[in-house]
Amino acid sequence: MTHIGHSEKVLVMRIFITVLVLIFSLQSGTKADDIRDFEIEGMSVGDSLLDHYSINEINEALKNPSYYKNKIFVEVFVNYKGSEFDYLQVALQPNDKTFTIEKLMLVKDFSNKIDECKKFKEKLINDSSDFTKDSERNDNENIVSKVDPTGNSFRSISTFFYSTGGFFNFICSDYGQEMFEKHGWFDNFSVSVGSKKIEKFLQGDAH
Repeated sequence: MTHIGHSEKVLVMRIFITVLVLIFSLQSGTKADDIRDFEIEGMSVGDSLLDHYSINEINEALKNPSYYKNKIFVEVFVNYKGSEFDYLQVALQPNDKTFTIEKLMLVKDFSNKIDECKKFKEKLINDSSDFTKDSERNDNENIVSKVDPTGNSFRSISTFFYSTGGFFNFICSDYGQEMFEKHGWFDNFSVSVGSKKIEKFLQGDAH
């Protein structure tokens, strides 16, 4: 069989996230075995953010950063150009001048509709079964969110881990009133894809 390089595989292996479905496109006989083969809004983990946004847009986003505990990674909201979700968040390493994308996350508002969020989450997971079947699934329902010291915020998380590294996360976040009043955080659904590097970091003491 002719070897297919990574750049060629990316052209034939695509995942596009829409309002209810993840549409998976593969050439016959191939399968997704690298997290970089997946796309969210035309972007992949490992891309340079400069391929999708100008340096001015990136610098503007970096004016409102959200750092992890030891500032190894920073998350920023960038201009979301789609219509199905509400926000697009990107994780980078602060001192990386190439602005390599380590994680992509789409966020959809489900304020005071957490039951609807959970139904939406399961629908999306079911529709994505073609590309999650070769991954390892881990579910955590209604766990206390580490970011809320009051203990009144909860998350329902389904994570799919790939043997080559990297992950997909499907999360419903149910924030307590205190977090809304203090930070403006609202109940939401998020779907994210992350690199092996940030996966290892998040499994440690990231917050």
